[in-house]
Amino acid sequence: MRFLTLFFIIFSLCFYSQNNNISLENIFSHPSLNTSIIGISVKDATTGKIIYEKNSHSQLVPASIFKLLTTFIAIEKLGADFKFKTEIYYSGNIRQDTLFGNLIIKGYCDPTFESRFFSNSALNELVQKIKSKNIKFIKGKLILVSNYFSSKVNGNWAFEDVNNYYAAVPNPLNIFDNEYHLYFETGAKGQYARVLNIEPQYEYPPKIVITSNNVVAKEGGDNAYIYGDPFSYEKRVEGSIPPFQKKYSIEGCLPDPPRMFAESILKKLSLENIAIAEKNYNIINDTFNLKSFQLLDVVYSPTLSEIFRLTNLHSINLFAESMLYALGNGDYDNGKKILLETLIKKGIDKNEINIDDACGLSRLDGISANAMTEFLIKAYSSPYKNVLLNGLPVAGESGTMKNFSDTAPLKGNLKCKTGYFARVRTFAGFLNTKSGKTLAVCIMFNNFNASLDKIKQSTKQFFETLYQMN
Repeated sequence: MRFLTLFFIIFSLCFYSQNNNISLENIFSHPSLNTSIIGISVKDATTGKIIYEKNSHSQLVPASIFKLLTTFIAIEKLGADFKFKTEIYYSGNIRQDTLFGNLIIKGYCDPTFESRFFSNSALNELVQKIKSKNIKFIKGKLILVSNYFSSKVNGNWAFEDVNNYYAAVPNPLNIFDNEYHLYFETGAKGQYARVLNIEPQYEYPPKIVITSNNVVAKEGGDNAYIYGDPFSYEKRVEGSIPPFQKKYSIEGCLPDPPRMFAESILKKLSLENIAIAEKNYNIINDTFNLKSFQLLDVVYSPTLSEIFRLTNLHSINLFAESMLYALGNGDYDNGKKILLETLIKKGIDKNEINIDDACGLSRLDGISANAMTEFLIKAYSSPYKNVLLNGLPVAGESGTMKNFSDTAPLKGNLKCKTGYFARVRTFAGFLNTKSGKTLAVCIMFNNFNASLDKIKQSTKQFFETLYQMN
């Protein structure tokens, strides 16, 4: 009798588990998804036990969930309180209210300098530090030292991306998120949009100019793109934006952020009534010895933990890329090497990951769903667990998950970094279930023909089923 009872219990559990897996599998059996590649891994975040998997060891294109790897390992290696710095030096000497020499600014890739994601003004802080030394006249010139590394565009980023704001690349001196706003006015549907102005714009030539405008008014949101050489000032724009807009903005990448940095400092010095004898400036990209100069002060960024939070909440590529430079102490390739070595030490199979950039914009980035959940489990048990959880968008509440689900049971219980570009949609994070468990989850869709709405609804159903089952 006891044997029969035990047999019945085991049979029931197996039957229940098998049917739950069938139930989960059926969620993605829609014809529009049959030809796509779907990688899924769900594990207990505490024990590591596999709850469900599908193509979990297949390396897929991750898009922006890749940021979790770069940003969290930067936190581990550099510390949550790490800050980017911008140094202020001077040559000569200060007598009374006059600097008899040059003002020198050295950058170390602070991506937050005058960023729209922070309320504080780093530019104002920098000039106030100069003003605090009672300097009212500068007899020399402004010199910007931009030699921490040589800025370059990733050759594997799509041509359609490299002139648009989300592909802004780090420089030793960054400002305004290295982006500009291109403003349009539109009329009725089908009419060409009119370019109004560009902000911020360079004060002196060369300036950013639009050589060709083929943007039309059309329903469907922002589908306009900027094209051209990323380092050139001549741009062309194509696509569509909504009709009847008085001042509609799309964003592009500044062709020369250090130059904008220099012009902005000169303008701010003038506003603060600090006169500089030579209105021009020098930008040094080569070797420059600072030992013979005096350090006046240092401007620091917000902490890395705060940058981590905003990077992952709003998927800011510039911030993630800058963290990789910091991880490699100015050497991008060394940063990638450290990233890969750290992941391998965490037990990630090197065959299940490929690192091409820091932010996930490259189509050559790759990771398996299994590797991602393994990483998440290690991060969940680390001293920086709270930094991780505070930086993940929450369903129905924040970041890129705010509009994913604003009702029970997912609202507040699902925290995921998301990723998206053409034919790629990804999710990675944690789900708190009905029974009180926390699951590490990763779902990646590659090469799908289904609508984004279908992807969203299927994924919601999958998470809701997991919530009830566990």
